[in-house]
Amino acid sequence: MKQVVLRGGKTQVVEVPEPGPAPGFVLVANAASAISSGTERSVVASGSGSLAARAIKNPQLVAQTLRHAREHGVRETIGVVKGAVAEDSPLGYSTAGTVIDTGGVAGVHVGQRVAAAGAGQANHAEVVSVPANLVAAVPEGVSLRDASFGAIGAIAVQGVRRAAPTLGERVVVVGLGLLGLITVQALRAAGCRVAGVEPVDRRRELGKELGAELALEPAEAVDAVAAWTGGIGADAVIVTASSKSDDLVNDAVRMLRRKGRVVPVGDVGLGLAREALYEREADVLISTSYGPGRYDPSYEEAGVDYPLPYARWTAGRNIEEFLRLLSEGLVRLDPLIQLEVPVERAVEAYEALAGSSPPLAAAVTYPKRSASQKPVARSSASPAPGNGSEIRVALVGAGSFVRSMHLPNLLREGARITTVVSRGGSSAASVARSLNGARTETDWHDAVDAPDVDLVVVTTRHDSHAEISAAALRAGKAVFVEKPLGLTREEIDQVWAAGEGNDRLAIGFNRPFAELSRLLERETSSLTGPSQLMYRVNSAVAPDHWLNDPLQGGGRILGEACHMFDFANWLLGTPERVSAAAVPAPAGVGSAESASVTIQYADGSVATIHYSGLGPASMPKERVELLRSGRSWVLDDFRTLTSYGAGETRTKNARGDKGHSELLHRTLAATRGERAFEPGLGAAYVAQSVALAALESIASGQPVQVQQPPERAAG
Repeated sequence: MKQVVLRGGKTQVVEVPEPGPAPGFVLVANAASAISSGTERSVVASGSGSLAARAIKNPQLVAQTLRHAREHGVRETIGVVKGAVAEDSPLGYSTAGTVIDTGGVAGVHVGQRVAAAGAGQANHAEVVSVPANLVAAVPEGVSLRDASFGAIGAIAVQGVRRAAPTLGERVVVVGLGLLGLITVQALRAAGCRVAGVEPVDRRRELGKELGAELALEPAEAVDAVAAWTGGIGADAVIVTASSKSDDLVNDAVRMLRRKGRVVPVGDVGLGLAREALYEREADVLISTSYGPGRYDPSYEEAGVDYPLPYARWTAGRNIEEFLRLLSEGLVRLDPLIQLEVPVERAVEAYEALAGSSPPLAAAVTYPKRSASQKPVARSSASPAPGNGSEIRVALVGAGSFVRSMHLPNLLREGARITTVVSRGGSSAASVARSLNGARTETDWHDAVDAPDVDLVVVTTRHDSHAEISAAALRAGKAVFVEKPLGLTREEIDQVWAAGEGNDRLAIGFNRPFAELSRLLERETSSLTGPSQLMYRVNSAVAPDHWLNDPLQGGGRILGEACHMFDFANWLLGTPERVSAAAVPAPAGVGSAESASVTIQYADGSVATIHYSGLGPASMPKERVELLRSGRSWVLDDFRTLTSYGAGETRTKNARGDKGHSELLHRTLAATRGERAFEPGLGAAYVAQSVALAALESIASGQPVQVQQPPERAAG
């Protein structure tokens, strides 16, 4: 299908696979999508130009890159940067079309006309996959072209709600672009008297045509509003213009009456001058995008709606209300949509936006989908034959870590990537573009079943690891799966059962393969007696990060600390019993984030893993201390290993590689039949069993036995 992306700093129309069906997501064949002159022009501007120019525009990204280099090394960071630069950035966030797959969402049916919202989801593309709460039915009589402005209209509606106008109040709208002119009409529908402020003559004329009593130039606005209100001042000012200057918001305050409200909707400077604000005892009310639920993963991705009695107007309900305003003629878009182009000519629209007289709004249109057309184009190329010793690989998941770490390692080892899978399609296309013939898919089943795939590399979000890995094993493929193996006992048992006839699986527990880990193992292997191991991890992420979502990421203990449990198992042997305690999770985190887990081993060894999200990013991430038979070792971030013995101290340095390259080297060799898979299915099962036991111990306050893998059937 055709999609509009930002590639290499330039807007392009490219071919990508259609997104596949997914539970909770509605597949929509777009009829139209909306381009706003403000938001999308700024997105393109911030992503255009050379890498250096983009860095200057986004200094926070430079700081993130430097921090990543400190934590992960220059080599890995270069890979991350290259991957980010090479990746296509889908454009668009407001569309409308017809449903071609419901994803099991209640109240939605195939063929229904809907509007859809969401950056990265409701893109300029022939088919989009959008979560349930950001899809709204389009009323009869509203064209899909007009409905495609649903997300933009919801932003205007939410700005009006934040101003909380009442019948007859006088409200000023600063900035009569697309958003401002919709806001003028919404305020008129709410029974308000409206004045507009705008430097462009034609836009002031449109403001009056669409219901503003006054349309003022900025220089005259403060005095004119005072005269219009009889010296009282406006009840509210909604700022829909964009400017880095603080003048807009401070002039807005000067237009207010005492106890009035200012609502910044556009991207404006917020350096408020205290005197005018204090004199009026004014309220400054930020309006966030479409409304409540926006940027909340539980609302947008998991489909958990806010109860109407407690959140009357959510993002989705604001879209519905904007569509109602359209259906009743209370908002008109015809005067605002000044350019309409088919998708293959979408670049022309962006060129117009960058011009000296950009259109207020543009609409991209799409060819009507045939009723007999398949809902999903399953691949973009034909299978290619292998050459015997060559390992043919399917990448299921095309995120930044795959691009920066696994893909370069696979290519250095001579593997051939035949298939790249991502649910959205555009990220798979970005990876496949550089691989000379790799096909792109949106359904992982196709990769698992493909005859030209020897090894399936699974790097999706954690909740799908077990299902994909089990299916690949049953299909006779070799599997490399990033941790964790699964999020429940049932999931890891599912993979174990799938390995009954084919257990060719390696899991991404890479730390035992780091250079200094191997040195540590060699130095301890000749010693006798039990060991004591302490492993401290400092790894803070935002509370709303998907890793903290029990459904997608499983939480930090299941999804991340299993790395450390495996490292301890590798050094110390068979874990028998686990005791754990957790620091109370922060608000918004659904599972334990910071915990201390003590593991007792069959030979009497003890390991304690302190996994914490409480520390600062400036603190080194990982430290391992091992004590055994009168000696000890300290391993810092896999860069430095210091050993302490009788009267001597030795330090060995390494480049900080955490074993990713060596692990994949061994996995490819195992796929060729040259060695066993390591860490194999048994190691993966046990590490995940330790994680499950830790969570059970946290909940019960009691030690928990570690469940070992079930016995295989004889013969």
